Amino acid sequence: MSVLNILFVGSDEVARSIAKKSDSRDVDNYIYKDLKEDSSFSTISILRPMNYPDKPKPFFASLTVSDFGIIEINNIDAAFGETIVSMACAGIKEGFVIVNPAKGGWVDDSQVKSLLNQAGLENWVFIENDGIVIREKLITILNKIKPQNEPGFVVAVDQAFTVKGVGLVAIGHVQSGTLNKHNEVVFAGSEGSAVARSLQVMDLDVDVANVGDRVGLALRANGSFRDDLLGRGSILADSTDRFEIQMKSSFKLEKATFQKHELVDGDVIHLCADFQFIVGRVTNIGNVIDVEWDSPIVINKSSKRNSLIIQLESNPRIMGSAKINTT
Repeated sequence: MSVLNILFVGSDEVARSIAKKSDSRDVDNYIYKDLKEDSSFSTISILRPMNYPDKPKPFFASLTVSDFGIIEINNIDAAFGETIVSMACAGIKEGFVIVNPAKGGWVDDSQVKSLLNQAGLENWVFIENDGIVIREKLITILNKIKPQNEPGFVVAVDQAFTVKGVGLVAIGHVQSGTLNKHNEVVFAGSEGSAVARSLQVMDLDVDVANVGDRVGLALRANGSFRDDLLGRGSILADSTDRFEIQMKSSFKLEKATFQKHELVDGDVIHLCADFQFIVGRVTNIGNVIDVEWDSPIVINKSSKRNSLIIQLESNPRIMGSAKINTT
């Protein structure tokens, strides 16, 4: 069972034409299951950040778990520019563009293509505003995804809560590896461990959750496992070797296209990685940028994605991407 996680910037109407709406908080989630002849299925999972660009945090957080992008363009404006630059910084090199001008408006396809190329999204393609056509194209892409057999696992937690009769439940995305039922789970920042008593993917009980799956884990805590600290941005893994906790970090910034602002000592920035959105202050600018964080950040050592560096006062708000130095 494979999954294609898609970041969609556009209207609820267009998203609903592609897949069925299943969940809504700060991010709307739309799901389509492609059933196979052997009764298994693959999944199209669309994440649509609500109230973007006014509320950027859900958008940037969704970038950290998405592999494909879709943008519905009503007009070419600053929000469109920020969207494509952010997609490029997050490594989302493939996607669809739906040109859907506002009533009485007009969008120049050649201008859109030029901006995509400048942002580094030259592989993105235009597609007609037809949910069935879009879905069929996505299924073709989905069917090309090859299973990954990496050892161990890392799960980025989106939310955690206690369910009566079940106990502690964490919901998140498998960022790497394969999570099995009854695996021992460690929580970054907690000395104890827990056992994954059961797993759910797409509301179905499963024995295995793979890369890209949005998984629910029913956990039985052991020892000093700090379940009271478990929540959005937490990292669960098979071993403490998978992550590093830092209060101070250094990195080289791969600056975003169209970003003219230069960071200076004392600037306030945010790190966005694996659902984390942590504020820090630049303490030194040299060959690398040094930052002190207001709260600990967790670096997923097995991640193939760079962290995103955000400055909410800049335009665009994304400064670029960075590989955080680890020991």
